[in-house]
Amino acid sequence: MISLFALLALAGGVCRLALNWGLRRQFGVSLALPPVLALGILGLAALPDMITPININLPLGLVAGLLLPDLLLRRGW
Repeated sequence: MISLFALLALAGGVCRLALNWGLRRQFGVSLALPPVLALGILGLAALPDMITPININLPLGLVAGLLLPDLLLRRGW
């Protein structure tokens, strides 16, 4: 059985793929974050609620799925 974390990461990846496809088709642009910023957002999502300076209110699996392409793929700037 697939864990909730994996399902949320998959859902985040699918949402990111759909958003990139729609933006590229409609406007000809691609959504990308620098890897350092993506790691920072992922780190904030991984912190416990008591010590988080900024509350993201998204599960870690979903944030990981949304930011995984930025961390795995290298894009030219």
